[in-house]
Amino acid sequence: MLYVGLDGAVVPADAALHHQVVVQQPLGRGNSVFLSLSPSWDGRRALDGRRALTVSAHTPLGEWWQSNGSDRRAYEALKEEYTRKLLDAAGVVLPGVREAAEPVLAATPVTFQRFPSRERGWVGGFPQTTLTRSRGPRLAPGLWKVGDSIFPGQSVAAVAPGGMRVARAIVDGRTSDVKGWR
Repeated sequence: MLYVGLDGAVVPADAALHHQVVVQQPLGRGNSVFLSLSPSWDGRRALDGRRALTVSAHTPLGEWWQSNGSDRRAYEALKEEYTRKLLDAAGVVLPGVREAAEPVLAATPVTFQRFPSRERGWVGGFPQTTLTRSRGPRLAPGLWKVGDSIFPGQSVAAVAPGGMRVARAIVDGRTSDVKGWR
């Protein structure tokens, strides 16, 4: 995951705040890269004249832990490789992002275990493998799950639609969102 301070001048006035870029070569566990851009009117998330950009993709946890534990140079090289690939994907939506980005802060599963204490660095929900199938939010009768560990994943921008999805299922009287649950 990258946290980027982006020069607001490279963002088109009509740019959407959330994007999914599908890359040809898989990056991590899939070929989807997710971008979330702070609104131009929200001056709390970035310095004046800048926008906050989060760029993320699902990655296998093991490769990070293996390289971090055995070869710190390999870990740093892997982090640089992912940073480059994520910025390349962001450039599809925001040309010039690389030149307009400062700072660029990379976070890995190692980072997410160390700071917010996420077990093994797990964050961002389960990888979505198709547009029509993901893990559902219904855990048991009357028990629904909403948050960063259920599609569509992390951040208020993702968790809020997940909550709306659950609320809609309850209001519509759908007793099962996951095959086999009754």
